[in-house]
This record gives sequence, C-alpha cells and structure tokens, in this order.
Amino acid sequence: MPRGSLLIFVAVCATWVVAGCGTAAPTDMGAVIPCRLSQFAVTLGPYVSEATGQHTLALRLKNKGSVTCVLDGYPRVGLYDSNGVIPFVVKRGGDQMISSDPPKAFKIPRDGRAFVVINKYRCDSGGLRGTRQIRISSDTRASESASITFEDPRKVPMPYRIPDYCGRGDPGSTLTVSPFVGTLRAALGG
Repeated sequence: MPRGSLLIFVAVCATWVVAGCGTAAPTDMGAVIPCRLSQFAVTLGPYVSEATGQHTLALRLKNKGSVTCVLDGYPRVGLYDSNGVIPFVVKRGGDQMISSDPPKAFKIPRDGRAFVVINKYRCDSGGLRGTRQIRISSDTRASESASITFEDPRKVPMPYRIPDYCGRGDPGSTLTVSPFVGTLRAALGG
C-alpha cells in the first residue's frame, strides 16, 4: 500500500475509534467481560412523564456482581403473568419516546447501574392480561436473566404503569425496547 494511502487509512480508522462509529469496540473496553444479567437486580427506574397516549417504563439494573462488566446491544425482554409468556410484539429501534440511536457498549462497575426502557400505547378497550414479571436477558446470554416481579400490578405505586396486554393486533400490544444504556437520558428522545 502506498505511504499516502496508508496514512489516510490510519486516519480514517482512528476517526472511527474516537467517534465510536462502525462496529469497532471502544478501545477503553480492554479485557472487561460481558455482563451476566443473572448478577443484576432490577427495580423501577425514574418515572417518565408522557405527553402522549403511551406508557413508558424505565427499569434500573444494578450490577451486584464482583467485577466490572460490559453491556451492549438490545435486551431480550419477556413479560409474564400467571399463565406464562404474554405475547407482546417486541420492537427495537425507537418510537416517540425511546431514542432510535444504535446501541453502544459501556462498562458497568460493581454496584453501577444501567437502564432498559420499554414503551407501549395504552389499552383503549381495557387490558386482557396484566404483567406480573419482566425478565431481561441479552442476545449473547439468553439463558441468564434478571427480573422484576409485581405481586399485584394494580398496586404498583402511582404514577408507574406496568404494561398490560390489549389483545392480538392492538397497537397497545406492541412494546418498543431501548438498548441497554448507562443513563436514562440516553434511552429517551425518540
């Protein structure tokens, strides 16, 4: 490769690494391991106020493991009631509330936090199934999950709204899911 072409190639690669573009992993990730979601505690995150007929629910994930780890990509999200999996359609990529920014890898130290945000339209005709548990896993480690359980979804403190299933084909039976993010602000802004 001619010297001028090599310098241009190096400059382009350096720009990609610094800007976090492409699929290159950030250089400061070092030898940090992927997170095991089974080592995370899930709680309700800050309340997200709506200006639409949607219900956005922020979930806070706390790293209870003993080491720093890396989260990247979109979570797998499953919602359950006493009859099993609720057949929500799960969509990635943003909507009116959730950002359409692509996932970016980030480190979570021990006791550090991350967020996953889910959003859906209300059930205009009433909910058919109420969510009792939300399980979160990753595409790379789908067998390991973190979860939050609600003894009675109707008794969750206001103003939180736990997703209810509206029925097949209803717009309120589609969930939009954010990537794993380090801040709530990074998940919002659709």
